[in-house]
Amino acid sequence: MKARLCIDAAIGEQRRALLDQDGQPFRLEIERWSERGRRVRLGEVWWGRVRARMPGHRGWFVDLGAAGEGPSREGVVEPTRAAAVTEGAMLAFRVKSEAWADKSAVLSLADISPALAAPDRPALHAPASEDPFLRGIEIVETLEGLPARREIDDAIEQAGAATVALPGGGDIAIEVTRGLTAIDVDAGSRIAEHDGAAFALNLNLAAAQEAARQISLRGLAGLLAVDFLRMDARRDQRAVVERFRHALAAQLGRASEVLELSGLGLCEAAIARRARPLAEALAAAPDEREALDALREIESVGLSARASRIHARISPAAHAWLDRNVVDWRPALADRIGRRWTLEAVDGRTGPPQVWSAT
Repeated sequence: MKARLCIDAAIGEQRRALLDQDGQPFRLEIERWSERGRRVRLGEVWWGRVRARMPGHRGWFVDLGAAGEGPSREGVVEPTRAAAVTEGAMLAFRVKSEAWADKSAVLSLADISPALAAPDRPALHAPASEDPFLRGIEIVETLEGLPARREIDDAIEQAGAATVALPGGGDIAIEVTRGLTAIDVDAGSRIAEHDGAAFALNLNLAAAQEAARQISLRGLAGLLAVDFLRMDARRDQRAVVERFRHALAAQLGRASEVLELSGLGLCEAAIARRARPLAEALAAAPDEREALDALREIESVGLSARASRIHARISPAAHAWLDRNVVDWRPALADRIGRRWTLEAVDGRTGPPQVWSAT
């Protein structure tokens, strides 16, 4: 699949997005500087210490030694017949699925030379051999700087919408629950065609394409159920399922299990989780989130108004986060726009940072 790559290497946070040939985003990745070295990434190989067997003999807990806490520093290896997987063993593992929420990373035994000596303690052995974010993609253009930043801001806004409009009318509503993701197709204000069967088919084909894009954009996985408009013809039902199946494969870069429509018109799918969901990537603490947004806006205004002083008003909590220098942001920001910003903490301030330029 051909796509444009957008890279926003902001201060404190790197964001990437892929845009399809229509200019629509379909993959997003966010990595905060504060997370570097604190969580394991898809495709990496880690030396890990087998810690204990999981309840019900469902596999093993593995200490990976990452700097984070809880699920971010350990993984689980699924049941295996490998005799080497015993409590206390130091083994090389490949990351099959990243940690998210309270779920640990899923691991598999890595294929490395048996002559390679294991280290004394858990540690990263090797980065991913290929960039998982670009899997199945042919990059035709790369955008950086402010144009990429605008595209990514728009992509994040799209990914946060509960309802998404369809070309020609109608919409899909997306609801994520603990057990599954439900997607409902609604005709809304779409202009009806004289042929009711053609109307349902065309709407469902558009919904299948958009649902696949939204699933990929939001990093959704696990069980999904899509409630399409009723179609009586088996040929039409198969066409919609095939559109959904092929669109998912193209957007995700891998095949997923997509079942035929049920008697009630539901299409069920099981999508293997690989990277963490977008909502998890965005879920920084409020003070850090506000501080990072302020730094990005200061940089954007500074690049647009190169001879001006930049002022920002933020909450005391965000100001304190920046003062703690959790990430070394000052020299990086000065290198990009010069030391010409002023940060003001305002008691009781809520909402996004207020940033402006003045001569």
